[in-house]
This record gives sequence, structure tokens and C-alpha cells, in this order.
Amino acid sequence: MILKSFFTRVLNVMAAFSALCILFIALSISYEVLGRYLFNRPLAWTVEISEYLQIYFVCLSAAWVLRHRGHVTLDILLDRLNPSWKKAFARASDALGFIVTTVLAVFSCVMTFEQMMLGIPVIKTLEIPKWLVILPIPAGTTLLAIEFLIKIFTDIRQRGR
Repeated sequence: MILKSFFTRVLNVMAAFSALCILFIALSISYEVLGRYLFNRPLAWTVEISEYLQIYFVCLSAAWVLRHRGHVTLDILLDRLNPSWKKAFARASDALGFIVTTVLAVFSCVMTFEQMMLGIPVIKTLEIPKWLVILPIPAGTTLLAIEFLIKIFTDIRQRGR
């Protein structure tokens, strides 16, 4: 129970961080437009940072969205099924989600570690180490895998009652 509440706090922090990323993107792009057209002084890094932050907020908020059932579902199909089939599809979906996100987490961890060891930068306006750009991918897929696992164990525990 302590671990689950800790994980809930982690997901909430990631969701708040993602919201701040979106806010920063909106404000920096607004400033970019104003700076370019009113003061003739655009920011050179706005688009690049916005691209990187999109990776961060999408990956780091995905598990929080999953917990709150915010991902897209095929309701047109599920609404036509009886309750036992709905549960079976939910279990299969969670199991498949866990498998896929675990595989993605492992491979993206290896790739991120490899990029960190090689020290390859992304060279655009700013020179940023590539591993920092792709770091939210293994972090986000790991959080997603854990959330799918929590859903699976919650379902098993509820079935036992």
C-alpha cells in the first residue's frame, strides 16, 4: 500500500511537470511571436525546446492518463459486449499493454544508456546531449508498465473477493 501511494505521488508529480511543460511551451511560443513581430527580436531556441518538451510531457504523463482512463478506447465495440467479455478484453488489453511497454522500456533504456556513453549531441540551435532528449521515453514506458501491472494485480485481487 505504501508503494502504491508513493507511485501515485510520482504519477501526480509527472502530470504536474507535464502541465508545466505545456504552459512553458504556450508562453514561450507566445513570446516568440510577440518578439518577432513587435520587437524584431525572436528567440532562436523556442521551437527546439518546444519539440523536446513535447517528448517529455507526452511520455511522462501517459501513465497518469492511463490511471484516469483518459486513453482512447473502442467504445463502439466494447458497448456491444456482455460484461464478462468486457472484463476479458480489459484483462487482455492490460496484459498486452504491460508486455509492450516493458519491451519498449528495456530497449529504450539500452538506447538511452548507449547514447549517454557515446556522448552524441543533438546539434541544432542548442547543443544538447541526445540522451537527455530521449530520457523521458524509458522513464515514461517504465511508468506505464508499472501502471499496467498495478491494474492487472488490482483486477486479480478484486476477482478473488
